Amino acid sequence: MKKIKINTSNSEYDILLGNNILSNLNNYLQNYDQILILSNEDIGNLYFDKLKSHINSFNNLHFFTIPEGENYKNINSVMSIYDYMIDNNFSRKSVIISLGGGVICDIGGFTAATYMRGIDFIQIPTSLLSQVDASIGGKTAIDHSKGKNLIGAFKQPKLVLIDTDFLKTLPKEQFSSGMGEVIKYSLIIYSNDKSYFNFLRNNKEDILNLKINTVTDMIEKACLIKKYFVENDEFENGDRALLNLGHTYGHALEKLFDFKNITHGEAISKGIIFELELSKKIYSIDSTFISQIIDLFLDYNINPYPIYYEDDILIDTLKKDKKNSFGNITFIIFDKELKTLKKNVESKDIKEINNMFKNRFIKGIIDIGTNSCRLFIAQILKKDNQLFIEKELLKLVNIVKLGEDVNKNKFLKEEAIFRTLDCLKNYKNICQNMGVSKLIAFATSATRDATNKNVFLDKVKNLGIDIKCISGQTEATLNFKGNTLVFSDNILVVDIGGGSTEFTLGNKNHIEFIKSFNVGAVRVTELFFKNDNYSTQNIDNCIKWIEDILQPIKTLSNKNFKLVGVAGTATTQISVAKKLLNYDSKIVHLSSITRDDIENNLKLFLSMDLQNRKNITGLEEKRADVIIAGTVILQTIMKMLNCNKLIVSESDNLNGAMITEEINND
Repeated sequence: MKKIKINTSNSEYDILLGNNILSNLNNYLQNYDQILILSNEDIGNLYFDKLKSHINSFNNLHFFTIPEGENYKNINSVMSIYDYMIDNNFSRKSVIISLGGGVICDIGGFTAATYMRGIDFIQIPTSLLSQVDASIGGKTAIDHSKGKNLIGAFKQPKLVLIDTDFLKTLPKEQFSSGMGEVIKYSLIIYSNDKSYFNFLRNNKEDILNLKINTVTDMIEKACLIKKYFVENDEFENGDRALLNLGHTYGHALEKLFDFKNITHGEAISKGIIFELELSKKIYSIDSTFISQIIDLFLDYNINPYPIYYEDDILIDTLKKDKKNSFGNITFIIFDKELKTLKKNVESKDIKEINNMFKNRFIKGIIDIGTNSCRLFIAQILKKDNQLFIEKELLKLVNIVKLGEDVNKNKFLKEEAIFRTLDCLKNYKNICQNMGVSKLIAFATSATRDATNKNVFLDKVKNLGIDIKCISGQTEATLNFKGNTLVFSDNILVVDIGGGSTEFTLGNKNHIEFIKSFNVGAVRVTELFFKNDNYSTQNIDNCIKWIEDILQPIKTLSNKNFKLVGVAGTATTQISVAKKLLNYDSKIVHLSSITRDDIENNLKLFLSMDLQNRKNITGLEEKRADVIIAGTVILQTIMKMLNCNKLIVSESDNLNGAMITEEINND
């Protein structure tokens, strides 16, 4: 076990570093009347019992968890901890043990700094990021809705216990996030000492394979670097600010991502590259140095490339960083000797660097269907005149029933239009908050069938949304294009929507068959199952009607393909069959289901009235009124195609539209 002593102006404490060293905690727990072990739900489930087994006294031991995620690093979480501590008579002689990653280290420290004007706390960091950074140095904070770490205090811990055994269960993405901070440390000292940078370059395989001796040496060196800065500048009045390398842009990025779908390490890695490009512009540093750093990030599975945002959005977000003052935007950059320094940077220079990365941007797609309105936001890379989805950021769905009674009246009802417009306003606000550079909406069956479609389209355009009304063939093409991202062999993609069903057969090189039919879950419900009447006669009539319209697909039954189902009817079959309490894309996407399983689902749906169907496990309440019609359509299609198995895919027309430069109008 290694021991590092931290000495600040008003405190001293140990950092203990080693493998399986939790039992050393007992030496630091004497004289406390209450012990609160604070964690998140995931880490708590993994490690509470293990930690408890290493603590000698249980009489005064309490456990408290908050949900997982940066979005819970807020005052509401802290208030819940206060409430628990007050209810259980915690005093100034009590201690908080933070067991977790950076979020828990920050919250535990902030709670300790403010409860009864300050009590002791101990850090047991479980992630690489928290082991090398968040647990050390006494900076504690919570986020505000307008920015990261805006509310905080300096409060040194009584102990930091770094047990490398925790890293064995750390997800690879989180390990890479920690490596972002580790690489940052190597760059801060690069001008004086290149050995740490070279150590990371030369030992990447041992580090990625968690060779304990190598990883321990890596963590120790990071701790010693932070020790130097903390001891010389405890309250960040000088050189300690250099530890913020990459954080100005990185924190802005985390805020624009709503603290989701991007790790802290990835965000600051992008920030470091952004600041290196600023350094190149201001101090003419060598491009070769930047390339070396990019390569090092890539070696540790980190995407370090910054993302383009509209200039005003980026500047406004950067201005909210806590490191700024007097209206300036402050970065840590490199001078000609590659020494890091704190510098205020003019907006024009920031904008120039931002525009270097226009090939990476955030794009939003909205699918306005007969029953639902869906939003998809993704990080896009444009390369060789093609678009690629680098990262999916957000998917939302709302039931708006735009096509209510369109089948009967050929007219979009005013209240249906208002419902849809309200949804679209919300989606647009979400896109603006996340810095979406390009937002495109496409309307499908209900809109193209309505005589007043132009009234609706004009109202959407007045919201500032670029909207296209697309044909069934275009919709089918987008569906197919989305699935060529997943499948390389022959597939027949079936999309059962609210007003129409699209079929596309082929592979990524050639589409052999493509057709849209006016058969959809909402349309069928309105035609055959009004007032929830699912009599045998109505079902038989419905099946015959479907078969008559879909006659052209019977010629496909002799073809060689995998049957792929997309959209709500298909995904619901999996979630109901697997009895998912909460919809889980990782389980649903690319799962298979048989006709027998779908038949069992249909029997379950038919056994209940509408109100009771809403309580079926795995069935979203908003789909309960049309799921029987959708399932009947699906069963009929599989019978006509003589297919016994369906592969369910979440890669659909949203994905296809995301990688399409321009979508054609109807």
